[in-house]
Amino acid sequence: MTKKLFLTVALFAAAATMFVACEKEEDVPDNVVDLGLPSGNLWATCNVGAINPWNYGDYYAWGETQTKDNYNWETYIYCEYGNYLKLTKYNDNARYGTVDSKTTLESADDVATAAFGAEYSMPTLADWEELAEKCCWVWTSDYNNHGVGGYMVFRTKNDTDKGAKFYEGDTPSAYSLSDAHIFLPAAGHRKDASLINDGSFGYYWSASLGASYPELARKLLFTMSFVGPDGDDGRECGFSVRPVKRP
Repeated sequence: MTKKLFLTVALFAAAATMFVACEKEEDVPDNVVDLGLPSGNLWATCNVGAINPWNYGDYYAWGETQTKDNYNWETYIYCEYGNYLKLTKYNDNARYGTVDSKTTLESADDVATAAFGAEYSMPTLADWEELAEKCCWVWTSDYNNHGVGGYMVFRTKNDTDKGAKFYEGDTPSAYSLSDAHIFLPAAGHRKDASLINDGSFGYYWSASLGASYPELARKLLFTMSFVGPDGDDGRECGFSVRPVKRP
């Protein structure tokens, strides 16, 4: 449920120092933000493959560490014959292929770790849930005058703001660009050779296997009117990845 705080508009481009460019993928991204989370996690300012917060970055199938031209079961590395009923890794159900009972990505299959080093990883389902519950989320259709839509996720100033969501058309919040935050662009996702729903939907992988079926993995999904940190989707799809740095 949206918590409407009915506070004064304060979303203005006042602090350019907040937007230090991310390092390139081959470098270690020192640019992380402390959002005051109980876990102590620090969140990267950019998606994997992006050079600044408002770039979409690259897209990855779940458990893969390389980009590609087509995202489907035929190109997915952890199944045989392009068949999701013949999974070769991360499977806890004998109906779906080789069972190894692994439900969290290993570091070798984590693109955040592969790109940036052992201190970094893809968020787990619990990490996304914490971010959704402990921060203030504010939708913008034009982040810092760059014409990119998505959510600004702020470190809260008081307990009342924890978990608050300000969707399109809501009374604006009192948080501004000078407050500690990350920006999650609505980068859409890749299916086959197409980029779908960019500008209006955000799809971000977690490191956690799906809850019901092993051909799925957990994700964050958002639109301008919804934030869901606990969805499932097909592992073959190309989604964004936002690294976390653990304490």
